[in-house]
Amino acid sequence: MIYNFLKIVVKVALRIFFRKVSIHKAIELPTAGPLIIVGNHPNTFMDPLILATLFKQRVGFLGNASIFVNPVVNAIFAYFRVIPVYRDKDVAPGEKIDNEKTFRDCYKFLKGNNSLMLFPEGTSYHELKLRKIKTGGARIALSVEQKNGFDLGVKIIPIGLYYSNPSKFRSKIYVNTGDLIDVRDFKEAYEKDEIAGVQALTQKIRESLESLTITTEDKEQEDLFFKVKRIYKHQLVKKLNSKEQEFELTKEIANAIQYFKVTFPNKFDAIKEKVDRCSQLLDEFQTTAKRTRPLQSRLKKFGILLSGSFYLIAGFPIYLYGLIQNLLPFRAPYWLAKKFTKEVEYYAPIMMSLGIVIFPAYYTLSFYLFDTNFSVDPVILSLYFASLPLSGYYVLHYYNFFRSGLSFLKIHNFIDPKKDLLKELEELKVSIFEELDQARDIYLKRL
Repeated sequence: MIYNFLKIVVKVALRIFFRKVSIHKAIELPTAGPLIIVGNHPNTFMDPLILATLFKQRVGFLGNASIFVNPVVNAIFAYFRVIPVYRDKDVAPGEKIDNEKTFRDCYKFLKGNNSLMLFPEGTSYHELKLRKIKTGGARIALSVEQKNGFDLGVKIIPIGLYYSNPSKFRSKIYVNTGDLIDVRDFKEAYEKDEIAGVQALTQKIRESLESLTITTEDKEQEDLFFKVKRIYKHQLVKKLNSKEQEFELTKEIANAIQYFKVTFPNKFDAIKEKVDRCSQLLDEFQTTAKRTRPLQSRLKKFGILLSGSFYLIAGFPIYLYGLIQNLLPFRAPYWLAKKFTKEVEYYAPIMMSLGIVIFPAYYTLSFYLFDTNFSVDPVILSLYFASLPLSGYYVLHYYNFFRSGLSFLKIHNFIDPKKDLLKELEELKVSIFEELDQARDIYLKRL
């Protein structure tokens, strides 16, 4: 009952926190176990929250033993079926790690036809890299099957997560589920050589996750990937008319960067230099690659200027009202997240979790104070309550519109004129598009 209620709350929170949640399912997700859910791990406990909402059944979790800090917390984690797993830093120096109880608990859990979630990388960092896959998941799956004569029917479902910006509010998240891995397919290899069988299944898990995520080789490639995506993705989507395949196109950008770094290093360096400069100029004008060309029509230019100015002036009272009503609950989760931890990987999940509590509590308190201090009609009271979240959304819209307006003014030289830089940006963009189109043709013909 509590689990299902919280799952609904988390689903709503995810839709609010992320501007877009794109879910691509290769198959219909299993509704019962024994099932092991494996995923990459870029965003700490945001990842299990997202994956758990995909499944109709209750899901259990493997969690670091360090989070089991006292009896009350331990009881909460027990309710949510979190099984502790110990790492080197979870035990005293010189003490041997003993996860035998962890394995026994996992065997019992899976034997009860349950679904268990784990992240085989073992650690979580904001980077486009699939770290070393630990063998624990494969060992659990193969051991529990062996103990049941390989008749239990354990399946593994790989799920890839990609965040456009893991710690940013109103960013995008792409969730890709892969094909089921039948553990019994590795029976022969495991019975012949347990270590080789575990390694074979671990490699299969890695290959599956790599196909469902976006990876780069190093920070240099990751930085270039985000810049190319910013400059070229819209052009590529438009050129191919494939908005539905946005993730696949984004993944191919990362793959192509790796290919050119190895195969054509000189071309890679030349494109990188141009992309770096273009990205710097886009920052200068606070704009995107599709909004860099000034309008030629003076009538249209001044029409947009006047209509935009009128909208900003007319909407300012609503913006100010929404800001007053929402500034504290909006900023508080961010302030508290920075107080709780210095690790950016925890910011987004902490902010969302705190927001689930702070926003309803703050709105309820505001409603109570308004009702207590003003004797108004119930209809007015209801409209006031509805205005709290709606005005919050308007504040975000108004702020983004204002930023777009500043960019418009810079590009059209109404403020801080920089015609030479704008001309350089346009020429760079055209050159980059031509070079990336050529590079794309070379990449597609590589086979």
